[in-house]
Amino acid sequence: MITPEQAVIAAVLLDSRVLRFAVEQVGPGDFEDQALGAIFAGILSMGAAHEPVDVITVSGKLPGWEVPGVDVVDLHTWMGEVPTASSVGSYAAKVREGSLRRGLQIVASRMVTTLDPGVAIAQATEGLKGLQLAASKRHLLPKTLGEVLLDDNDEYDWVVDGLLERQDRLILTGGEGSGKSTLVRQLALMTAAGIHPFTFFKMKPARVLVVDTENTERQWRRAVRPMVSKAAMHGRVNPADAVHLACTPRLDLSKDSDLGEVHSMVDELKPDVLFIGPLYRLIPRAINNDDDAAPLLAALDTLRDRGLAMVIEAHAGHGHPGVGERDLRPRGSAALMGWPEFGLGLRPDKQARSSNAFQLVRWRGDRDERKWPSRISRGISDWPWTPTAAF
Repeated sequence: MITPEQAVIAAVLLDSRVLRFAVEQVGPGDFEDQALGAIFAGILSMGAAHEPVDVITVSGKLPGWEVPGVDVVDLHTWMGEVPTASSVGSYAAKVREGSLRRGLQIVASRMVTTLDPGVAIAQATEGLKGLQLAASKRHLLPKTLGEVLLDDNDEYDWVVDGLLERQDRLILTGGEGSGKSTLVRQLALMTAAGIHPFTFFKMKPARVLVVDTENTERQWRRAVRPMVSKAAMHGRVNPADAVHLACTPRLDLSKDSDLGEVHSMVDELKPDVLFIGPLYRLIPRAINNDDDAAPLLAALDTLRDRGLAMVIEAHAGHGHPGVGERDLRPRGSAALMGWPEFGLGLRPDKQARSSNAFQLVRWRGDRDERKWPSRISRGISDWPWTPTAAF
């Protein structure tokens, strides 16, 4: 497996337009491998000179950059290990984190070896100030609006056409027994099989990882066996081979150990979509306020930064007698309402005659246009959920 430093170089060679995202996180001095730092510096120089940046042009520059041990074969090998250039931000973040950790180790080592305590404290203070600046200075890089408009990298990077783009965060809510878990499973299995979950047309299959903190493997077997067989018959691939499932009673994503375990699975499986939840079982305490929500949402964002789309099931708020419809916003902190790009909730359709008819309600405004159906019904076709209204 290649290192994050090699992955940053490879992603830029796959698509030079992502260089600006890498620069937001790292500079040449952040690379532990000095040869890779020299290559990154050279690529920055090429970009500044408006030279084309790709594997051919960069490999031709390697001799002049004095990077022994790296050749065009290495570049091609690294590129083959990077699934998409859009993941450059997550790779760069890892490089930056490694650079900061090395800086902390240097500060600590100097403190131990400096005999005068006063001098040691002064040096450590200055060193930590420098690291703090390095940790924050790349977050805000203002551009003129003209520079933004000149960048033509605004095409959608769909995982599911019209529904999910890479780095989308969707929270799906509903009352108990509404069928939201079945809908989540349909999204996961059909996406992996290469079947659009609502149009039922064939599409490009996606890699899917499911982390279920509420249901067991036995419950999954009982629930999805018929759907897996049907999706294998009508899709491009068998979802039994394309969906990876991890069932656990509970996670605490505010703990480095649990979050690191999920990151390790993402490293190994490289999913396009992560289905994780329910939300309330991703942290061992109630999410009653923004302080409760902050560490969980920050942890989930580190996964989202890996370039994947994320779908999270959550319980809707409680209804109040005499008030009307049940509040479909996720139960708990108000921060949960503003965090995702998209929030959808299942609600029984009282205008329909059938008890199997539901509305798919947006409980927050979309940040971008998506073609989710407004009404869906259970048990009226070969699939568990079928759209019954225009997209």
